[in-house]
Amino acid sequence: MRLPTLLLLALLAGCLVSPASAKNDPSHTPFIHPGVLLNRAQLDLIKQRVHDGIEPQKTAFAALLQSPLADLNYAPSPRATIECGSYSRPDLGCKDERRDATAAYSQALAWVVTGNEKYARNTIRIMNAWAGTLTGGHTNDNGPVQAAWAASVWPRAAEIIRYTSDFWTKEDVARFQAMLVKQYVPSLIDGCDENGNKELAMADALIAIGVFNDDRILFADGVRMWRGRVPAYIYLKSDGPSPIAPPSGLPTSAPWSNKGHLPPLVDGLLQETARDPHHANMTFASMVDAAETARQQGLDLYAEQAARITAAMEYQAQFLAPNHAKPPQYLEFNLEPTWEIAYNHFHNRLGLALPMMARVLPTNRPTGADLNQMVWETLTHGDIGAVGLPAVVTAKP
Repeated sequence: MRLPTLLLLALLAGCLVSPASAKNDPSHTPFIHPGVLLNRAQLDLIKQRVHDGIEPQKTAFAALLQSPLADLNYAPSPRATIECGSYSRPDLGCKDERRDATAAYSQALAWVVTGNEKYARNTIRIMNAWAGTLTGGHTNDNGPVQAAWAASVWPRAAEIIRYTSDFWTKEDVARFQAMLVKQYVPSLIDGCDENGNKELAMADALIAIGVFNDDRILFADGVRMWRGRVPAYIYLKSDGPSPIAPPSGLPTSAPWSNKGHLPPLVDGLLQETARDPHHANMTFASMVDAAETARQQGLDLYAEQAARITAAMEYQAQFLAPNHAKPPQYLEFNLEPTWEIAYNHFHNRLGLALPMMARVLPTNRPTGADLNQMVWETLTHGDIGAVGLPAVVTAKP
């Protein structure tokens, strides 16, 4: 059984870390807030760019406002228990939960840009409705990944509202934090030995919850999961003749083939590329979202897997217009509502050339709101650069 977070932190602080070493130990550094995917300076810049009519934020925000997710009459549909079977059979609250989490984040962004208090209060209404209703967790085959998808997005909305307004009461914040711990974490904490999309969504969710709840242990759990799964999800020739096995050590639990077709093992191939473009890019988004939140806290996960992430971007982009590479006949590549966050980091912040993706992005803008974890990326990260980022902490949590 895991020790309560505060008790364990106290034991660590008292018994394992001297005052001198604690100063440079990220596990004893307070989290930066807001700091789930976005920081305060970044939110301010997004607002300014929209108000000044600067692209791509101008068009991206117009798309957000036109979405039903930003409707001020939006009504949440909370449930006591979420039951999600394979292939959405049954779907008892699954899409409702993801839609409500995405709506909360959408309305939180609308609040930041417009200053309209109604958006903030509507976000709070959605979050409070779920915190006061969800008691039975996530059940059936897809329950754990459902929990991961929703818990990747809820903290984004919660973090914005908590640290940019004073409308959300302390009691309601605490109730929402408790919901994340009791109704989501048990489905996430042990990971998943199946396809990488599930475990990387779990890693993203744990990192996000860790930041919002000021829980360094959960944050570290998510980082550990991320470090174990990313090398097993994107192939590099330097891995050798076979992909790296997932953390479970069971290669067959994460198949690289589909219907008898195994794609050529080339730099940037994703574990689920042969399955379909959506699952592959849901996973790409999860690994990047997690890395972005960690970077907002001074931990540079991007740097640890830069070769894989950039290779995956360029590998996929070569098969998308206006690029002209012809994919193997059994592989499909489509535009997906992602890539902006990774491109902003590697190109706009670090200056790396990503010529294939650079040609694709204008055709993909503005990205919308997928009911998983790919949400308004053009608005939040398109050409935003490094504004508000803290210095990188070299030590690992």
